[in-house]
Amino acid sequence: MTPKRKRESRAEKQARTRAELIATAAEVFARRGYNGASVEEIAELAGYSHGAVYSNFEGKADLFLAVFEDYMAERARELAATQADLVEDAPLEARARALADQWMDRLERDRESVVLHMEFIAHASRDPELAGRFGTRSAALREAVAHYIAGYQEEAGEEFALPPDELALVLRALGIGLAVEALVSPDAVRKDLYGDFVELLVEMSRQGGSAEPPSDRRKGAKR
Repeated sequence: MTPKRKRESRAEKQARTRAELIATAAEVFARRGYNGASVEEIAELAGYSHGAVYSNFEGKADLFLAVFEDYMAERARELAATQADLVEDAPLEARARALADQWMDRLERDRESVVLHMEFIAHASRDPELAGRFGTRSAALREAVAHYIAGYQEEAGEEFALPPDELALVLRALGIGLAVEALVSPDAVRKDLYGDFVELLVEMSRQGGSAEPPSDRRKGAKR
């Protein structure tokens, strides 16, 4: 006898509806951009009424922020994986380089997300409340990097000129800036540039301002 299927509770049904709307919205935003996407198209493609969107989200911007939150959670998992793959006593420069290289790998296969997020930032720039909501979600990744830096400093008993949160902010801003440059001048941004710079920056911080650039070390190893 086939077991009777458990009936979804109202909360379970709402959670499923919300998850399906977010997944569909991610596809539509990626394809059409923020301005080109519509709540109506997202609802219809997900198989729901327009009202279902507004019963779960305040509107298109709120739905986009939910999509972005899922994206940032995925990025946090990716960063955690880079650290898990390293040996337990890996130096901070190796840990920082792994984070930087992962970002460039992600950029290479998913430039559309960078463009989409820039589009939304431009849209939200005249709405401080909306910009703040985006910024709160964006900060999650920066906070994760700061956590890695602070954890290493505690384990190794080392300190840098900048506190972990400020160093993480600069490193993330640099990664975003290189992503923008790669979009408009792809030939100018080599894939390992970010990793090289981050590695060099950390080494200089630890060695009082003197360190051999990683690219020079690689050239020397080939001789």
